[in-house]
Amino acid sequence: MGPSFDPGRAPYRREVTFAAVKTPNGRSADAAQERSGLQSETANGGSGVVEGITVAGTWRTAVARLARLRPAWKGLVAYALYQMITFLVWAVPILPRFGTQHVIAGLQDARYFQWALSWTPWALFHHVDPLHSSYVFAPNGVSLAWSTFVPGPALVMWPVSATFGPLVSLNLLKVMAPALASWAAYLACHRLTHRFWPSIVGGYLFGYSAYVLGNMGFLNLILVFPIPILLYLTIRDVEGSLGPVAFVAGSSAALVGLFSISTEVFATSAIFGGVAFLGAFVAAPDLRVRLLRTGGRILLSGAIAALILMPYLWSAVANRPAVLHGNDLAAADVWSLIVPPRELLVGGTTFAPFLSRVVKFPVGSGLGYVGPAVFALLVGFAITERRRRGTWPLLAFVACVMILTLGKALHVGGESVAPLPGRVLASVPIVRLMVPSRLAVFSALAVGVIAALWLSRASGPWAWVRWVVALGAVVSLLPSTPNNPASQVVPAFLSSSELRAVIPQGENVYAIPFQKGDEMVWQATAQFWFALAEGYVGVLPDQLRTGEIARGLSVRRGRPQDPQEFARWMLEHGASAVILDDRAATKYGEMLQGAGYRSFYTGGGVSVWRMADTSSAPARGVG
Repeated sequence: MGPSFDPGRAPYRREVTFAAVKTPNGRSADAAQERSGLQSETANGGSGVVEGITVAGTWRTAVARLARLRPAWKGLVAYALYQMITFLVWAVPILPRFGTQHVIAGLQDARYFQWALSWTPWALFHHVDPLHSSYVFAPNGVSLAWSTFVPGPALVMWPVSATFGPLVSLNLLKVMAPALASWAAYLACHRLTHRFWPSIVGGYLFGYSAYVLGNMGFLNLILVFPIPILLYLTIRDVEGSLGPVAFVAGSSAALVGLFSISTEVFATSAIFGGVAFLGAFVAAPDLRVRLLRTGGRILLSGAIAALILMPYLWSAVANRPAVLHGNDLAAADVWSLIVPPRELLVGGTTFAPFLSRVVKFPVGSGLGYVGPAVFALLVGFAITERRRRGTWPLLAFVACVMILTLGKALHVGGESVAPLPGRVLASVPIVRLMVPSRLAVFSALAVGVIAALWLSRASGPWAWVRWVVALGAVVSLLPSTPNNPASQVVPAFLSSSELRAVIPQGENVYAIPFQKGDEMVWQATAQFWFALAEGYVGVLPDQLRTGEIARGLSVRRGRPQDPQEFARWMLEHGASAVILDDRAATKYGEMLQGAGYRSFYTGGGVSVWRMADTSSAPARGVG
């Protein structure tokens, strides 16, 4: 997003708000302004406790010490607060099983992300192109340019993945994602307000928004911290407190990082960032010279990022699949804006059955949840700040994004009521590929900024009302402790020495696991010793869409195929062996026998099957 801030009514106020003025003792003016704000809050009855009570005095002393900290230390405290929340909610319940149980499953995507966190480091170490994997859908392989294989996080977490396994890396990233998003939004809010607690609230409303909590199963959608980082850098460049080299370098790094996490979020961020930047340009005519300067540097940063990402971009253009997400894959329903989804502590479980009945698009339908408390905050901001220049562009941005999350038509209880502007946008080449409900990430960031600005301007005897409303919004977004699935079971065969004795290195095999996507974990656990004739990587090109066998068979998904058709498919794809999970033997054993396959190895939770006339190894078992 571009800079969405209120420049104030007079030039001198703008300079005080945005300039990093140094006081005579060398400390930033942030601390001085924080102390000034603290005195204002105290004078307006912040604690509501008699002056002489020890608890109130201790609290004021602690807050005063916090106010004297440098901005960097405040940022560290802010991150610690956010991280403590995610640790208590998601990590503590599974701490003894952190390496064997998912924080949140996310269906087969969680298994794919484990594979992805292993793939990029392994590919680079073995001089293999990470953008194209011949180890999945062998022998031809598949391009990963349109797949969410998160190469950036994979490289960052490589030491953890190599030491403790990719599931630990995945769990750590999920636990860190809301805290990182909150902290990055805090930085942007604090740069605008120079106030700690208002910025803490603003950061929380973004990092723990319904968008983030509803996407906790999808790593590529929750690592959104580069978006507020870009906003923070933009604010600093506009105010002139960051050198051009530092700004361009930081923005380029943030853009590359965001692209390496999610190409979808990168594309939508570019679009909505441009919209927000134009809004700031129109709303603040006396800042246009600075904004034009910053805009030029943003374009330079984008060019540098594109140069760095050129191989990735070229592969994406060359391997674009014919079928991508539709515009109505996950559009929000009006009810999903006001009824809390199941991921929230307050009311989520209570209203979950109702929401599942009335929402036509259940996938991601609760991502745009706002709720009464946040609506009250927006209304309060509109009323009390109505005369400020930056108020209405911010509110208009939030309103526009909320409308776009509803998709092409207004749905109430699953019924289409009226067409929406999204219908027109659905014909625009790039915009039509956006998943509507996922756009809520941008309205959540704007809501966080609005909350921080509104609280930082609280004064007078009614200042406490703003804090009550804002804290109500925070409480309404408290996450619930998830019902974690059973521990992940990976057959011991995949990590045993028997694997290398039974399966020749690089052999193309077909895996039939218990859960769809488990075959990806199998291959990562085996350190890519064998290739897979099928797999789960998300969007597939047309030539790989060859029926249910290509999509993968498992106990939970799929059904036995015609034995002759299965044998023909295996021959056409050069697959010479089948690794069958013991839990799938009852379901698929007869199909394999009918196709002419015989089990010649059993052990470690699996059986390995080959064509009867080509099997040379005797049947063995390891227990």
